[in-house]
Amino acid sequence: MNITITGNLGSGKSSVAKKLIEKGYEYSSTGNIFRQLAMERGLSVEEFNKQINEAASRGDHSVDKMIDDTTTRIGKERDQVVFDSRLAWHFAPESFKIFIITDIDEASRRVFNDSLRANSESYESQSACRKALINRQKLETVRYKEIYDIDYYDMGNYNLVIESTSAAPDEIVQEILDKLRAYQNGDFDKMMELNPSSIKVPETEAAGKVSAEGEIEVTEKGGIFTLCAGKNRLDEAVAQGRKFVAVRVASSEPGGEDSFMNFSNMRTL
Repeated sequence: MNITITGNLGSGKSSVAKKLIEKGYEYSSTGNIFRQLAMERGLSVEEFNKQINEAASRGDHSVDKMIDDTTTRIGKERDQVVFDSRLAWHFAPESFKIFIITDIDEASRRVFNDSLRANSESYESQSACRKALINRQKLETVRYKEIYDIDYYDMGNYNLVIESTSAAPDEIVQEILDKLRAYQNGDFDKMMELNPSSIKVPETEAAGKVSAEGEIEVTEKGGIFTLCAGKNRLDEAVAQGRKFVAVRVASSEPGGEDSFMNFSNMRTL
């Protein structure tokens, strides 16, 4: 079965996808195509993204179509391919669809310090990088909505949403393969897994309103996940040093300039 991996910028999706090569998967990256096109034009990725956005407003979707057609063809003709692509989940629908999330501060740190991207993406500071990532993600949201009428950041589009903030690529790869087997066995259709350390536990008076029993439930606002049920299970996961824990998103709402992901449709374990 093919795997499509996407995620927010700086989530480490490319590192995870490349690690799957060691597990017998063929690697297909449209990100490399996009970055190469930008470099050939002497532009940064952000500048090229803006240029494509402007072209799209004039009805020119030539770059998008080239990438889309390639993904569709590979998805139909081959098996055991891992797609490292923003929209492969849409153009290769018969796949295990994964979205990797990470904290925006960690994402900007990774991108700012990534020497491999130095030729196409360069920032004065991590703060400038953070601002550029947020802006680029907003541009992508608008462009994909206009061209395809889809919300790329709607987590309900994916079978597995998994957090990479505090997990290494090898750990994420193993978790993906474990969950792929469970998915193929019909154990679940959609699942979200967070790093236990990323879940905020309410203090003082609010803590008394958190149910200790049951599955782990969280509320999400602006990328911050707050526990609302299942404290016993979360405590157990922390004590065991687990990197991933399945959660149910009880509610989701925007909150802040970097709030671009929609978790409202990611409700099931």
